[in-house]
Amino acid sequence: MVLNELTDLDLWLQVKQDNGVAFKTLFDRYWERLYVYAFNRLKSTADAQDVVQEVMISVWSRRASLDIETTLTAYLHTAVQYEVLNHFSRAAKITGRSLEYGKNILPELTSYITPLHLKELEALAENEITRLPEKMQQVYRLRQEQHLSVKEISGLLNISEQTVRNQLNSSYQKLKKHLKEAILVAIFLHGN
Repeated sequence: MVLNELTDLDLWLQVKQDNGVAFKTLFDRYWERLYVYAFNRLKSTADAQDVVQEVMISVWSRRASLDIETTLTAYLHTAVQYEVLNHFSRAAKITGRSLEYGKNILPELTSYITPLHLKELEALAENEITRLPEKMQQVYRLRQEQHLSVKEISGLLNISEQTVRNQLNSSYQKLKKHLKEAILVAIFLHGN
């Protein structure tokens, strides 16, 4: 049997049976396209390589229990998307709130903004945060400023984890909507 000629499904079945050569074939089949996707978001060769390697290591280590309900392509692409977001989240915790506003809220636009304008946008973001409903603002601040997990916030506020997730998603959507216009104004009025 030539592994390179197997369909993704057949190759995955071989991987699930602890076939290391099949996994190497799978890795080689998907490495480049996953790397390109990660690089286009992260703009860093090393970070993109790390993201793809993390995903592939996770796939291998969870192979016996991992049930892929979509196509392998869709699963791996989604896994890389989540790992890119995790990368930004870890970076935000290390570098603070500037990266949160700069990368989590509108990553596609912030590369055009000077540090001075980013500070202005942070002030605008803070103003928008204070306009969130009280409970939503509380959940948002616990997550973004104190870096508490969903579970920790749930326990602290005595609300369900799903409510915490819903509040976070709503706050991100509201902030993104309100800040998008401000970022466009900063880009086009202030220039580079």
